[in-house]
Amino acid sequence: MTSAHKESSTRTAVIAGAVDTMVSLGALLAAQSSVLLADFLKTSLEFVAVMLAWMAMRRLARGGGDAYEYGIGKLENLSSLFVAALMALVFLVIAVNAVRGLISPSHVGGIGVIISLVAQLVYGVINGWLWRRSLLAARTEESPLMESQAKLFFTKLFGNVFIFLSLALSLALAEQAWSVYIDPIASLVIAGSILMSAVGVFSSSVYDLLDGTLEEKDKLDIMRELVLHFHRYDMLYGVRSRRAGNRVFIDIHVGFEPDRRIGDVEQDIAAIRAGVMRHFKNACVTVVLGPEDKNRSDAAPTIAA
Repeated sequence: MTSAHKESSTRTAVIAGAVDTMVSLGALLAAQSSVLLADFLKTSLEFVAVMLAWMAMRRLARGGGDAYEYGIGKLENLSSLFVAALMALVFLVIAVNAVRGLISPSHVGGIGVIISLVAQLVYGVINGWLWRRSLLAARTEESPLMESQAKLFFTKLFGNVFIFLSLALSLALAEQAWSVYIDPIASLVIAGSILMSAVGVFSSSVYDLLDGTLEEKDKLDIMRELVLHFHRYDMLYGVRSRRAGNRVFIDIHVGFEPDRRIGDVEQDIAAIRAGVMRHFKNACVTVVLGPEDKNRSDAAPTIAA
């Protein structure tokens, strides 16, 4: 999926989110319910998150300029981190309101419930489609921003199904005395799902912002490639890696015998770089002559891409 397709998908999600938020607000005003409040807050959060993703994509498309030559990719991680903070805040609001509903329960009913039931069906289909598109983009582009969006749309889809079932049960079992607890309990479940998503988005965003190394699978791919090119260098001092947004940065520290010809060394370095880069879609591979300096994060490159 190209960047244009990613932006188109996110723009569609922005429009759908705006309509969904207005419908959720109308349903909440028509029928006071813990689940409908949770739905409105969750939908508003999702709308803000998608808006941030869209704005981040447009900013990334312009590049970092002179001020952010290397770090502009982390804008994706910062956007995801802000989304995680909003998720945590919404979790608290929904959880507190749900506890109040358990202490002082009341029956759910009115035209707002009917509006919400229809809306959950419609937006369940839309969110399911957006989830699949975001998941495809996250896998093909290796984008943390689209990964957070995929998690967000999955949470929305889960919420649509769960809210529909809880409201339907509240209406169907209205004559049962215990049915008044369905609404607040359902709100707590929604709050729990939002919290779990927030923890996942937060942990992955912080890991990348702190320049965490690549996953073990990626590290193994790099080492296998270096083994295949072992005849091209005389010493392997170490490999360092990190991720910034959807970009991957890899530093390979190698050594050559001093009597090697410069032209041969350059050819070998180019072959090593090309071999490692074929495992990644958007990588900057730097081959450094000499051992790595643990006290520096910006070792001087010999050849980079």
